[in-house]
Amino acid sequence: MVRAGAVEHPKQWEFCGYNEIQNPKKRKGIIDFDRLMGLLGFENYDDLKDAHYKWVESAIQTDNSDKETKWTQSIAVGSRTFIEKMKESLGFRATGRKVIGGDDIFKLREAITPYGKANNLDSGNTFLWNQQPPSLIGQFLHEN
Repeated sequence: MVRAGAVEHPKQWEFCGYNEIQNPKKRKGIIDFDRLMGLLGFENYDDLKDAHYKWVESAIQTDNSDKETKWTQSIAVGSRTFIEKMKESLGFRATGRKVIGGDDIFKLREAITPYGKANNLDSGNTFLWNQQPPSLIGQFLHEN
């Protein structure tokens, strides 16, 4: 939301990962801190929290607005077990979402479909701008 201009600092956006890391919930947290510390090579939570704070401050100062699609186009990112658990907990809201990935990183996101396929566009239902489309009434009478 910082890149979008909605807030100046991620701590101002209640529902972001920044707040989850800097001020973790006592119950029902969504981050597996043991796994995160292991992946990033930290021995304890305080070191992770301090490094995260410095990374975010540095990114804000340098206006690092590059987007990583795994974060910006996914509902969840993590281990296969975590992603499958998230998909199950989302229930019907995860309909159409796929678990994508390999090795150690998986994502829950919509399958990428080319525009024409997503909307069933093909030459059979396309009208050119300079041609009048056929009359639906005439088409109906001709077919019946």
